[in-house]
This record gives sequence, structure tokens and C-alpha cells, in this order.
Amino acid sequence: MPAAVALCAVWTLVLLAVPAGAAGTVAAHLLFLDTAGFGALFAVALLFFERTEGTRQALTVTPLRVGEGVAARLLVLTALALFIAVPMTAVSVRDRFADLPQVLPPTLGGVALTSALLLTSCLAAGARTRDLSGFLLTVPFVVAPLILVPLVHVTGILEHPLMYAVPTTVGADLIRMGTAPESLDADPVTLSAGTAYASAWVAVGTVAALRAVGNGSLPARVRPETAKGALAPAVRVTGRGRLPAIARFARTDLLGAGRDPLLLLLLCAPVPLALLIRLALPGASDFLLTAHGFDLAPHTPALLATLVLLHVPMMFGVVGGLRAVEDADENVLLVLRASPVSVPAYLGYRMVLVAVLSLTGLAAALPLSGLTDGGPSAGVVVALVLAALQAPLLLAGMTAFASNKVEALVAVKGVGALMALTPVAAWLLPGSWKFLLLPLPPSWPVLALPGYDAGPLGPWPCLAGGVLVTAVALAVLLRRTLRRIDGT
Repeated sequence: MPAAVALCAVWTLVLLAVPAGAAGTVAAHLLFLDTAGFGALFAVALLFFERTEGTRQALTVTPLRVGEGVAARLLVLTALALFIAVPMTAVSVRDRFADLPQVLPPTLGGVALTSALLLTSCLAAGARTRDLSGFLLTVPFVVAPLILVPLVHVTGILEHPLMYAVPTTVGADLIRMGTAPESLDADPVTLSAGTAYASAWVAVGTVAALRAVGNGSLPARVRPETAKGALAPAVRVTGRGRLPAIARFARTDLLGAGRDPLLLLLLCAPVPLALLIRLALPGASDFLLTAHGFDLAPHTPALLATLVLLHVPMMFGVVGGLRAVEDADENVLLVLRASPVSVPAYLGYRMVLVAVLSLTGLAAALPLSGLTDGGPSAGVVVALVLAALQAPLLLAGMTAFASNKVEALVAVKGVGALMALTPVAAWLLPGSWKFLLLPLPPSWPVLALPGYDAGPLGPWPCLAGGVLVTAVALAVLLRRTLRRIDGT
């Protein structure tokens, strides 16, 4: 619930900042892309948490049936999505607030329909995987068609009746029907048939989720690259001393990366991400200019900051944070007290690792993306260094506030919104108003980028200020992490 309240407040404020004429269109995209899928990842994380804690086995001796538990989860998480959607919808139609009673039914119906489809699909896929890493590797193939096809449809890039074969397309249209009716061309018969079709898929997905959850309670596979496997070599250092304890952690991570497809995918992700941006951006720019009269070219710095500069370190920080939270959840960090590796040294190793990987990924992705065709400059180099420091900051934030993977995903949801909104806010805020963002560490790499109006802040003042603010935030988060591990 706190995550839903925080997300609701953030997106409502964002829509208040958007001009009233464009708020409905922006809200339609936010409601479909973010709000409707609010609980999908949490539902799967809770499933794995129950499996790890043995809750599934304990429930077998209670009157609660699997179907009742799944139904309760679907209803609660869909209700939270609707809770977030109501104020967002009200703010998006503030220029025609009298129409709110007619706007809410189709909008909330579209959110509920999309949420149910995403929840059941993710639960069915998650119950058939052994752990969260396996799910994260599988879920793009499940969710991507449900998101990308409606997105192509609502943006007008390609419109065809066959698009409605993907059931979430009608959910996106229902949301548009409420918040941006001028952008909708579908007739009532098509929407009614599409709603019935999507509802049938919800029923099918619910049955699939029930069967998967009931039959798929597989024990989590013990992977050699997890912290438990990494701990044993570290403890053996006392007897042999051939390698420093931290070097054994590094060796275990390196060997584990070769066995873990998710880690391999993550290590390679910055390059295909940059190439995708380079290939897709010209076509998207031409379409927006032709269809909507909006020129993306002047906003290249904001695109670079959002799609690459802060996105790459967020990917590495999230995976590193999940590993560290998993270690803390399984009391591995407590056991480290009896090993040559202290808890601060372990956290330092994890943070240095994600910072180096982020720096390497950014160094490859920035030139490949085509968004820095002007060549490297002092501002770009400073932005790259400061952005890489956001990955260890994210890792420290997850270990400071999350005691298990479910709480870690809640933290990621909030941090992801912050890192996505900071470049946009820094781009849109006029003059000295940008300096209100300086207490936020992600604002410093953004303001260092050429093209952002940072006033008197040049590259080197940005570097000094960014390092200082990040170091202070890191020290606070690490202190909280150590206190939480100590139980004080």
C-alpha cells in the first residue's frame, strides 16, 4: 500500500505539471504502461517469497485453498491499480472536470482489464520458473507482446483490426476513450467485441495461473553463483590463503555469470539497447513530426539522459541489489562475521563491481546510441562518471530499506520512477528552478550533459558536487544497512 500511495502521488503531480491540453494523452500512456501493471512483478515476487519461506507447504494444512489465495491476490493488486488510477484520471481531465463521471468507467475498466491480463500472465509464467532470475529471463517474452502491440496501436504507427488479437489492445483503447477520446477511432461494436474477447482471456489466464500456482511449487534451485556458494570459498581462505577473500567472491561471480543466462543478458544489454535506439529513433522522430507536429531533435539531451545515461546504471544496480538483498535475507551477511570478509568489505565489493560494469556499459552505449554524435566532451565524460555512481547508490538503497526481494522490488519501483522523472524535470524546469533538484544524486549527471541549462554549473563543478552529494547519500544508506543487519 505505501508503494501505491507514493506512486499515485508522483504520477498525479507529474500530470499536474503537464499542460491541461496534453494531460489526457500523457495519462493514457502512463495508465497503460505503468499503473495497470503495478502489481504484476510484486505478485510473482510474493510467490517466490512464499516458496522460499515454506508458506506454500504451511497453507496445505489450513482451510485456505490455492484458488482462494490467487483470487485474493488478483483482486487486491487490481484494486491498488485502480486506486492509483482515480486521481491520475481526475487530474488529466481537469479542463473538463464535469465529465469525470463519464470518464471514469471506461478508464478504470481499461486499467482493470489490462491489470488482470498482466497479473494472470505473470503468475502463470512465474509459477513455472524456479527463481526470480528465471522469471526475469522469461517474462519479457510473455509481457512484451501485451505491451508493445497496444503501444504501436495507440501511437498510430500501425493500426489494423488484427491488433485486437492481443487482448490488452482493447484495454489501452478503453483508457484512451476516457482520458483522450479525440485520439480514438474505434467504433462501439469493436470496443464491445474486444472487451468480451479480452474478458475471455482473463478467464483463461486465471485458470492457467491457478493450475500453475497449484502444481508449480518447485523448490528454488541452489545455484553455485549465489552468495551461499560464494561464501564457502571465502571462508576457506583462512586455511589456504591463496587468494584474498574478495578475489574469491569475484571468481565465483565470474564463473556464475557463465552459467546464468540473466547475468549474461544483462552484461550484454547496453549494446543492443543503444543499437535499438539508434535504429528506431529516426523513424519515431519522423512519425512524431509528421503525425503530431512534434520535433524530437531539440530534446536529444533529455532522451539521452532518460534512455541511456540513467537507465544503464539502474539495470546493473537493480541486479546487484537483488543479489545483496538475497544474501541479507538468507543471513549470509551475518555469517560473514566469521569469515575473512567483513560486511563493509562485501558491500564495498558489490558496489565497486556494479559501478565498474555501469561505467563500461555506458562507455559502449553512449556512442552507439547516436545521441552523442558530437563526440565526447568534458560534460559527457563527467556525466558518464557520475551516472556510474548511481548504480552503487541504488544497491545501497535496496540493502538499506529491503529485507527481502519483495521489499526490494518495491524500492526499485520508487527509484525507477525517480530516475526516469529527474531528467524530464531538469529539462522542463526553467532557469534556477532546476537547482531544486540538486539534493537528488541523479540530477548531477543529468545537469552535466551538454544541452542542459545548468546555469553557473559547468562540468567540473557538477563533478565535485555530484561526488559529494552521492558520497553523503551513500554513507547514510550504508550506515542504515549495517544497523539493520546488526538488528539495532
